[in-house]
Amino acid sequence: MGQMVSVKQENGSSASKRRRVGEAIEIAKDYRTDVYWEGEVVWRYSDWEKQSGAKPELTVAV
Repeated sequence: MGQMVSVKQENGSSASKRRRVGEAIEIAKDYRTDVYWEGEVVWRYSDWEKQSGAKPELTVAV
């Protein structure tokens, strides 16, 4: 399962797409999921995790 990005572009701006994908990536990091744009994977959590050395944080219920 991945983060779905769906945006109607009025002027076809690639800057708008980059901004939206960037926002989706930040959310996807929290949810540990991939980001898709128009049905294609544009960012993979697993790749980022390997590259960044990020380790999942454990949450303890109190």
